[in-house]
Amino acid sequence: MNATPRLELRRPDVHRFAEESDTIAALFTAARRDAMPWLRVVHDDAETRAWMRNEVLPKQSVWLAVLRREIVGFAARDGAWLMHLYVKSGWSRHGIGQQLLDAVIAEAATKTSVLRVATFQRNAGARRFYERNGFVAARLGDGKGNEEGEPDVVYELALAR
Repeated sequence: MNATPRLELRRPDVHRFAEESDTIAALFTAARRDAMPWLRVVHDDAETRAWMRNEVLPKQSVWLAVLRREIVGFAARDGAWLMHLYVKSGWSRHGIGQQLLDAVIAEAATKTSVLRVATFQRNAGARRFYERNGFVAARLGDGKGNEEGEPDVVYELALAR
């Protein structure tokens, strides 16, 4: 009888930094394309890999979801902001996003009293996910504050300290 493999949440491996940053960049691009096919693409793959390698991984608190040595999701936090939470295409609805969010919330609760996240107004799945987890819409934007020019919504979650 085969046991269901356990999801591992971990930090990026500094010894495999280049490989993992490229994997995360590819996951980010594919997950956005699949979940939001209407979203304007503003950076090519090379730009996205460089941004992940030079900005996201070294400057944000990153969690990886790994299953059978494969990265199937990631989350990144910068202070009181959840900057990214993406699950690999085909792996949605397996609890991966929830486990990543739980890790970010637990970590953020030791550092701040509120966790914020922005998502696009048309991203109904993300909005349901955050609302189900207690986030409350705090501000609607018209798209002038993001590169995609897409109306967004900022959610806030009060954290117990």
